[in-house]
Amino acid sequence: MLSKRKLINFMFVAALPIYGIGCWLIVKQSPTIGYITASLGYLAIILFWVIDRMYQRVLQPMTNRVFWVAMAYIASLVLMYWIGLLVHHVPILTLPNTVGQSLLVLVPFPAVVIVLIYNRAAEDFDFTELFLRSLLALLIINYLGYAAGLRNLMHSFPGRVSLPFATGIYDGSHLVAIVNMMLLFRIKFAEMGSRPLRFFGYGGLYMLNLGAMLSINSRLSFMLFLLFTVLFLFKTMKAARVYLISLFTMPLMMSFALLIYTVLSLPFFASILGRVSKDDVTSFNGRTYIWEAVADWAMHDRRGMVQGLSYHGHYKIGKLDEVARLWGEEDAYNLHMHSTFLEILTSQGIIALGIFYWLMWVAYKYYRQRYIDGLSEAPIYAGLIYILFVYQIDIFAHGIFLGHMVFFSMLAYLAVDKRFITRPDRLLNGEPVTPAAE
Repeated sequence: MLSKRKLINFMFVAALPIYGIGCWLIVKQSPTIGYITASLGYLAIILFWVIDRMYQRVLQPMTNRVFWVAMAYIASLVLMYWIGLLVHHVPILTLPNTVGQSLLVLVPFPAVVIVLIYNRAAEDFDFTELFLRSLLALLIINYLGYAAGLRNLMHSFPGRVSLPFATGIYDGSHLVAIVNMMLLFRIKFAEMGSRPLRFFGYGGLYMLNLGAMLSINSRLSFMLFLLFTVLFLFKTMKAARVYLISLFTMPLMMSFALLIYTVLSLPFFASILGRVSKDDVTSFNGRTYIWEAVADWAMHDRRGMVQGLSYHGHYKIGKLDEVARLWGEEDAYNLHMHSTFLEILTSQGIIALGIFYWLMWVAYKYYRQRYIDGLSEAPIYAGLIYILFVYQIDIFAHGIFLGHMVFFSMLAYLAVDKRFITRPDRLLNGEPVTPAAE
């Protein structure tokens, strides 16, 4: 029998594949059509909830402080687009695509919160499993699309795998890395003796993803994935407290650029990654030119640092004009920071960045404890750790990009008031936690 809870869970699993198709339509059809299509899965969940509440004639708030702080950050993200359109007149913004982008960044988080509210009393509910299914559904349609001859229309390179339903080649690599970080835990508990099909299924998918990551050939993504895979396999992450270290990912990488080049020049890495050019590696594909320009602005200019410069607001003050010339671009208005935290700082301001850091800290603290306690949410912690570091050096977790959907889906689990959650906690093997086990 189809229940409201099963229907809402199905809609959640389908939301990320629909988002991926929307990303492809951004270039294939138009940005506006793409953005609106990408948001339809999450928007359907919200509309379902609104209609259900109208029939029930009951509206009881079940969210906590995390929800409202997260919505304040998302509101600043939406405001960024509208200031860019109405005040700064950024050339790549129009009224239709501003509406589309605003909708896309606004609806995922409250939609996932609604899913969790519907499941608050379901004893068999496992958010980690549902979340992993959604990620896998997005990954599977990408593989099928690539096998059918589709390629990423937004950003790709000849000779390298580019998953079609993503906002660029590197988002595909991040997706594969996050899924594999979570699959590590599933492989561990799918014993080869008692569950051979599940064990080989997870293992085969893991190896397929690993091959895809190497073919996408994102060196930064692969290095972070490899590092944290080793740390989780040797259980070092149970003792490690990495949140503070993650905040210094960018300066640490820039300081050790020559060491990173030396490591990548080793025969093992050179054979599987290729593209080991000294200038390319030490400048991180030219990213350091942008990062240094932002550092110069932060130290000597600081216009808009508190409230932000709005979407691609650097265009109005000429902050990246020299970088644009260096990259052979006619104008700088289409460049972004290649870093989520720098994008937040420049476009939304230091207050919004502080809010984002707090949200990351809250999520990190919660999921780390669940990992230490051996509970079912532990795989999400592995995926979160990857995001915690990669958002420092990639645009992945900002705005319309996939990492925004993924992180705020993780955060939604913390946004429902515990007083309304009656389902039991579960261990990594799926068994419910009994009072004696606690």
